[in-house]
Amino acid sequence: SCRAFQYPLMGFPWQTAAAAAVGVGIGICLEKLRRVQTVRSSSDVVKSGVDVFVKKDQLEEAVASCLKAVGTPPNKAALVAKVLVAADCRGIPSHGVNRAEMYCGELKAGLIDPTANPKISADSPSAANVDGCNGLGAVVAEFGMKLCIQKAKSTGVGFVVCHNSNHFGIAGYWSELALKENLIGFAFTNTSPFMVPTRACQRAGGTNPIACYCPGENGDSFQLDMATTTVPVGKIEVCHRKGQQIPHGWGVDNTGVRSTTSPEKVLVGGGLTPLGGLEETAGYKGYGLNMMVEILCAVLSGCHKVGPDVPPWRVDRGTPVDYGHCFICIDPTKLLPTGDFQKALSGYLSTMRQLPPGDATQSVLVPGDPERAEEGDAAKHGVRLNLQISLGLRALAQSFNCSQMLPQEIQGLPERATAPKHPHTV
Repeated sequence: SCRAFQYPLMGFPWQTAAAAAVGVGIGICLEKLRRVQTVRSSSDVVKSGVDVFVKKDQLEEAVASCLKAVGTPPNKAALVAKVLVAADCRGIPSHGVNRAEMYCGELKAGLIDPTANPKISADSPSAANVDGCNGLGAVVAEFGMKLCIQKAKSTGVGFVVCHNSNHFGIAGYWSELALKENLIGFAFTNTSPFMVPTRACQRAGGTNPIACYCPGENGDSFQLDMATTTVPVGKIEVCHRKGQQIPHGWGVDNTGVRSTTSPEKVLVGGGLTPLGGLEETAGYKGYGLNMMVEILCAVLSGCHKVGPDVPPWRVDRGTPVDYGHCFICIDPTKLLPTGDFQKALSGYLSTMRQLPPGDATQSVLVPGDPERAEEGDAAKHGVRLNLQISLGLRALAQSFNCSQMLPQEIQGLPERATAPKHPHTV
């Protein structure tokens, strides 16, 4: 992907036009180069193209300003913005600022109560059920995970489910809260149907992610955060915004069985494949994991709609989505009082990283290594946003008359440059 190109601030019309022409030209060249390069992962596909680099705190303030413009209290807007920007910092643009337009669209349509505070509806020393009261997903998730952490510290294990909630961002953000307390942290959520199950021909499950973070020694850790579909729908959305084709295997068209490289066909009438792809490549395993997450999050928490009956994630749905979450925390010291877990885990991680690589130019990594590297880059160079995502955020801020809060790198983009709207808001 391109990491070197940044738009300068524009002062005169000829500079704007020249920069726009250069940007388009570079973008075309980079896209041609990308197509002939070997793509190593789905993240490489999503990160391709022209990038804009901005300061983390300025980006958080800009996103929070948009959320406040549609009635979100400042403290809650700041939390949601922090969660979204954290995804971009970790190199997960599918769940980052890309989501801001959808969140604001839901709030503007009255589908989410931005002022709601979660409440406990069932409680015991180790377990609880939380009613999100149709509040912001990040607000519900923070309440649920912090409660889970308290229980794990007290009894050794915490198990908390939530219902009546909304999209909560990257699952790993919540597992990291447990990690910071030296706990093993799991986070799960169901979502609106995007996945076409094995042998089915229509959507019947969400992307239903699984996150598991485990603490090692000296700040090292295992950080798994994955969808139970081949890719999360956000990666399809980003490719759609960029006008970019997707690889075969990510999704199917409206037949439910035919693979497609068109992100639009996946988003409109088609769907995602379960982790593993088609039946011949063991996609039924991802389908099974997908159902497991649905059971933990929606069935166990008492959500009114489950699986294929969960409302679509669109601003015109006319009803709350009632998402469910599940959080599990384990205190390793209750099982290994000597603290051997962290030491043993670090040894295991080191062993895996030192495996002989199949490609001498690519070292073996463990879950979380790529994201930590992205966070390090973001701290040094700024948060990386694709040009189309940056333009989308600018249009969103302009619509709420808060464009003055945007980082200068985004304000200075060519005035006539635009990006497609988020596919779930149109």
